[in-house]
Amino acid sequence: MTDFRAFLGATSELVLPYFGGTRVDAPDRRLRVTTQNAPRWYRFRVEGRRAVPLEPAPPGDLSDRPAVRGHWAEGWLFASGRDVFRVALPPDDEPAPLARCTGRRWYSGDVLFDTLDFEDDAELAARDALARGRSIAEVRGAAPSLRAAFGFAVAAAMGRERDVPVSPREVAGRALEIAEGGRDAARAVVDHLVEERARYLAALAEARRLRQVLDASGTATHRPRANDPATRVDDALDNAGARMLACRRMADGMLDVRFELEGETFSCIVDANTLQVYDAGICLQGADRELTLDSLPSAIREAIAVDILHITRH
Repeated sequence: MTDFRAFLGATSELVLPYFGGTRVDAPDRRLRVTTQNAPRWYRFRVEGRRAVPLEPAPPGDLSDRPAVRGHWAEGWLFASGRDVFRVALPPDDEPAPLARCTGRRWYSGDVLFDTLDFEDDAELAARDALARGRSIAEVRGAAPSLRAAFGFAVAAAMGRERDVPVSPREVAGRALEIAEGGRDAARAVVDHLVEERARYLAALAEARRLRQVLDASGTATHRPRANDPATRVDDALDNAGARMLACRRMADGMLDVRFELEGETFSCIVDANTLQVYDAGICLQGADRELTLDSLPSAIREAIAVDILHITRH
């Protein structure tokens, strides 16, 4: 019979990509990182289920990982008219806008950059239209992934002009419309984002007022949780398929939590004791208090699926 203590005591070295947070994924298991450094490839010493970063390392071989092919825009890889992935650990030499490229899906689900691929006339024409502020309605042979990447690139540029952050998750349902309509269509989408965020902030202010009334009356209920707050946050997010990036204590027993989900970074405010959500960081029509941090990632995924995601905290 195998002695499990021998397994726990064994050490080895692995080159793995680290994306942030408290964990790193090896081919056969998830490991807890002892110290958190800047995201990149590292050589790790593996001790049981702990990974100790030793030094930065060149990227490992990705040829056996599933390929994700599409078009590049603003650090995202658009694989179709709907599917989009954040490119983790992007290359120092950033691809040109709308470049055709291949990523590889790591064991954690993160997509890593692999290669630049051969382009045709559609990519060249779309890149020229992007530089000139035109639409690609007349560009022939443009794949849905190219149109989606172009639509997001135009929306992101419009957002920067107006100091309005824009995520591809927020505009995915209208990216093809923007590709056809150009800047006018992008302006309408950004206007809609601004309106929805303002509506949410007004609803949130009312929810905070009601919370103060409940807390003052003593009718608010709390279900305490054990362990350190940051550990509870990390475990709750990990169990929900998200990655904790930071957890900061605030006044009044609150935590400011930043986490990554579906390649996007989110920020929310939760109760340090119960992990009840007070500000989800996305529009929830005032329903923040119905969620805990455990269920927030599912709510975000649902909002992405039905094209109603509006991010309010950046």
